[in-house]
Amino acid sequence: MSKFGASSKRHLAGAHPLLQQLFNEVIKDIDCTVLDSQRGRADQEKVFRLGNSKAHFGKSAHNWSPSVALDVVPYPLDWEDTAAFRRLGKVVKAKAKALGIPLGWGGDWKTFKDYPHYELSPWRKWAKKSKLFTG
Repeated sequence: MSKFGASSKRHLAGAHPLLQQLFNEVIKDIDCTVLDSQRGRADQEKVFRLGNSKAHFGKSAHNWSPSVALDVVPYPLDWEDTAAFRRLGKVVKAKAKALGIPLGWGGDWKTFKDYPHYELSPWRKWAKKSKLFTG
């Protein structure tokens, strides 16, 4: 059984309790790393400028406390191995369904594939119960 490292645990701690529950179950079946959860203004604008996000601050599921989105990657990470991202996505979506957690995955998006991205769905509904994360 895999376990999250310190960095993954820190990122996961900033996420909504349902996402924490989900990924604490996922890690039991497939090794993965949590790269990101909450993003303040500076971090969100940086990922936007780099083209890693299509959203400015306040328009992303990562900009809330608790965060209603996580970026999670398969371990070991190989950005070119989309099959590994799909395997992880399949496990995550199955666990979410079994736990009754409404989840959206960036790998299912039609125009902008964001394989690491998982969010409570619909995220704007969940964000209304959170506060903007100032970072």
